[in-house]
Amino acid sequence: MPDRGRNLGFHEREDGRLGASAAREDLFDSDFTYTFENFFHPFVGELIERLNKGSVAGLLDPEYQEKLAAPKFFENFYAPAAPGLVTSFPKDIDVRPGGPYSNYNWELLFHVPLSIAVHLSNNQRFAEAQRWFHYIFDPTSTDTSAKGPARYWKFLAFRGDAATQNITKVVTLLSTPDGKLSPDDKTTKDILLEGYGSIRRFPFEPHHVAATRTTAYQYHVVMKYLDNLIAWGDSLFRADTAEAVTEATQRYLLASNILGPRPQPLPAQGDRPARSFLQLRDQLQVIGNVLVELESQFPFNLAPAPRSPAPGGSQASHDWIARAPYFCVPRNQRMLAYWDRVADRLFKVRNCMNLDGVVRQLALFEPAIDPGLLVKAAAAGLDTGAVAAGAANPAGPVRGGTLLQLARGLCDEVRALGNALLTALEKQDAEAITLLRQGQELKIHQRAQDVRYLAWRQAQAATDALVRSRQISLERYHYYLRMLGLDPGTASSDHMVVPRPARPDDQPKLTSEKEFDDAYGQLVAQFDRPLPLQLYPQLKLAGGNSPTISAGTSSPGRLNLTVNEDKELNEHLPAARDLNLVSSILDTVASVVTMIPDIDVDLHFWGLGLHSKVFGGVKLSEVSKIAAGIIRTKATWEQEQAGMAARTASYERRADDWMLQSNLAAQELMHLGRQILGSVIAEQAAHREYLNTRAQIADVSEINTLIKGKYTGQELYGWMQGELTRIYFDYYRFALDVARKAELTLKRELMQPEFDAVQFVRGDYWTTGRKGLLAADSLALDLRRLEVAHHENHRREFELTRHVSVNQLDPLALVRLRQTGTCEITIPESLFDLDCPGHYLRRLRRVSVSIPAVTGPYTSVNCTLSLLRSSVRTVATGADYPRHEDTDERFRDYSGTIQAIVTSTAQDDDGMFANSSPDDRPLPFEGAGAISTWRLELPSEFRQFDYDTIADVVLNLRYTAREGGQVLRHQATGHLRQLIEQVEDGCAARLFAMRLEFPSEWARFAADAGDRPRLAVTLRKEHYPYWSAGRALETTSVMLLARGPADTDAIKVFAGPEESAPSDTLSRDDALGGLFTGRLVNITPPPAVGETVLHFDPGAVTDLWMILTWKGKST
Repeated sequence: MPDRGRNLGFHEREDGRLGASAAREDLFDSDFTYTFENFFHPFVGELIERLNKGSVAGLLDPEYQEKLAAPKFFENFYAPAAPGLVTSFPKDIDVRPGGPYSNYNWELLFHVPLSIAVHLSNNQRFAEAQRWFHYIFDPTSTDTSAKGPARYWKFLAFRGDAATQNITKVVTLLSTPDGKLSPDDKTTKDILLEGYGSIRRFPFEPHHVAATRTTAYQYHVVMKYLDNLIAWGDSLFRADTAEAVTEATQRYLLASNILGPRPQPLPAQGDRPARSFLQLRDQLQVIGNVLVELESQFPFNLAPAPRSPAPGGSQASHDWIARAPYFCVPRNQRMLAYWDRVADRLFKVRNCMNLDGVVRQLALFEPAIDPGLLVKAAAAGLDTGAVAAGAANPAGPVRGGTLLQLARGLCDEVRALGNALLTALEKQDAEAITLLRQGQELKIHQRAQDVRYLAWRQAQAATDALVRSRQISLERYHYYLRMLGLDPGTASSDHMVVPRPARPDDQPKLTSEKEFDDAYGQLVAQFDRPLPLQLYPQLKLAGGNSPTISAGTSSPGRLNLTVNEDKELNEHLPAARDLNLVSSILDTVASVVTMIPDIDVDLHFWGLGLHSKVFGGVKLSEVSKIAAGIIRTKATWEQEQAGMAARTASYERRADDWMLQSNLAAQELMHLGRQILGSVIAEQAAHREYLNTRAQIADVSEINTLIKGKYTGQELYGWMQGELTRIYFDYYRFALDVARKAELTLKRELMQPEFDAVQFVRGDYWTTGRKGLLAADSLALDLRRLEVAHHENHRREFELTRHVSVNQLDPLALVRLRQTGTCEITIPESLFDLDCPGHYLRRLRRVSVSIPAVTGPYTSVNCTLSLLRSSVRTVATGADYPRHEDTDERFRDYSGTIQAIVTSTAQDDDGMFANSSPDDRPLPFEGAGAISTWRLELPSEFRQFDYDTIADVVLNLRYTAREGGQVLRHQATGHLRQLIEQVEDGCAARLFAMRLEFPSEWARFAADAGDRPRLAVTLRKEHYPYWSAGRALETTSVMLLARGPADTDAIKVFAGPEESAPSDTLSRDDALGGLFTGRLVNITPPPAVGETVLHFDPGAVTDLWMILTWKGKST
């Protein structure tokens, strides 16, 4: 493509809006096409707004997502100059393979909801999981915006035409040459081939191929949806109540409707010769397959012969030759298994079976739920549905003590995980602190680097300042030498001042102890050269250099005056002083004497002719003035002499001072040399500290990089924190669930009201803000409290044994067992009250079966004993004794999972191996109510022995009970009396096997050759229970069961041999294995004690049983 990007009209930002720069039409190359992708997500704001307003459901609404699309966005906004050469994509929710933001949209709109749904389903939250599944796939949708199967899909990538994803279409596309495909089909084929290429490059990453074949994701979603439905249905099915099974059926039916008809297997289309990889390698296609010729198994060449002979004079016979891929598409066994699972569940539901395939009869309504129990469960944070379902289930497969120990072990493991989480948090914080400290240390060193750099430069500046000071001192030294008239000689400025090197590396190295002496010697030779000092002349002091000479007449001191200074101070200046004093006195005297009158001399009298003053004050004043002037002149001379002496002394002192200054300058030069030496050393130290700081920064940066990049770093501990938090929470919930099960099991085992009233295991241990760190410790404390409370309330109860005879309890059931191999019996509470009236809370401990029968040697008696339902009287109070209805709160019903055992010997057989060691599991039926309903099953088709020889079936019930007190005992006794008098619940029924119990009478009956053979038996009190002694026995009803010829549909029974004798008809009952049954209606029932006479047609009866129901009144 030509490099003309700058002229293609790329958008630019102008005033917060996208503006298009104009494109030059003449720069387009018609030999190329131009594809533009939207490299931004156009609807981030809209999606966030939709999420805030319409929650997740509004965000994932496909109609809303489709309305966001702007198909002509590029054309309308940019207005390309050559539309035919430009391919663009609309501004929409991009889910195309390879789209710039396609992965983001797939994650947001598909993978995230699917992951949440699967997670909820795995955690038994099926309804919530289904709601999240419906954001992707909703088979219950009534959406009319899409047609066909697309209306069930809520994800945009699945709502398009999926025909190209069909396997037939795929094979057709891959088999068709590119020249015969339309452009769209060619694009689809390229995408498919890209997917197969991804498979070859990444053979163990299915998402690569699923990205190009979205049907793989659709299959995955449907299969997960089916898993949720089936698991949901199974969870309801296990509750084994009518309402739950009905609800489970709806889930199974929905799964069945989604699956549709089972796929039909296709027969093989032809023979495929076996080939090795070496033979196939050169013919492998891009998809890893080979087209081979298949010869059909069927003679497709039997078409009508052609009318004209084939060339060569004979007809040509052509076999059907086809070309097909060598490797076929394998069967998806996992997908096909869904039909089997759903069919299995529906079959069990429609045939009154439970989830394990055991036939049972469900109660019309579920057992009553204790609202207080649900309130406690909700307060403890438990699932009320699970608690309500578990209340009707018998004890679990493990004892409560074992569950408690398991819960404590799990609690310890959770505590260890909590410690590990705390350690991870501490290590993460420690790593964060370490990173922070390293970062701060790096910053400190970086700041220190600047300070060290400034200190180094300061040291250099100090060295420069010392050098300049040395130059100043040297100038002063030269000056004083010159003033002293001396030649500087070798102490020239150029020779004495050596400039500091421009580069610090040129300085002598002083950092090594071995190099220090040599480098220090170089610096000493450079900066610490000795200079000659001037010798001071010997001063001539006054008084022979005596320091005691006085300075002046009135100022004794030790001034160490020189001769000239002594002359000035002690000779000339005192003389000048004295002379000045005298002259001053004379001046004063001259002023005073002027007051003396003058003496005039007139010589004219004398004839001299003169008149003059001869003597007087004026003359004296003039004389004094003249004397004062002379003295003052002398004083001036003395002063001049003193000045000359002082000047001479000053010159001497100046010469000495110049020598001093010269020597001081020399000493200062040598001192500055030493200072420069120290400054150079300090400069080297500062530079070395600067370099060390830089090295420390490098070291700290390296350590910081190592700490950031090490495996056991903050990122690892952050990951560990997240993973440990998840595992810790899941483990905590697991331990909490086991603890709750342990508590429920222990309470169910004890059933002590004071123990049940306390909620030991709560649901508020986890503190989210503290990551639940002490949750395990709190749970461990409550488990200890639970264990102690269990030991305190584990009191021993009555342990009793009851042998229940089916022959006495329900004779008809025994007959049914003999004939069909199956029967059900119900053991009422009154049967136990016969033993110990006033007991309650009768719970089974161990159940065994005894079947006295005639069997051959080494013959097993394999009887399956199943407990269908049971009840327990939980309280000893109540206005009356009998149970009124199914919702009687005094009773707890167990109608959950069916328990069963299979006997081997049927001689006090409990279905377990003899001498089996005790384990943590409860015994079969342990904990179930003694008031129970049982099913007995013997193999019906392949019988190991003659079931007619079964004399009886005895259930040996070992159970526990509690004393209910005198009131309950009186109520139970009264109820028993009422039952006996009213003959309720089949409590007073007796089965008489005529052939076995009355063999003599039966022999006479069989030998009777009359028209109506007579069967006469005598019933005595010994045939009835002992407790009936002293009561007047009265027959209530009589039922006859007879075995007769197979070709007979009915058997007549007569009261006498006469033709007019009353008669009744026994009809064939298929439910009893073809026995003839009927009640005596027209014939007067025989007495309970006395002779019973019946007549039958000859050969009509080969065996006979009579069930006599009776009642006894106190006499």
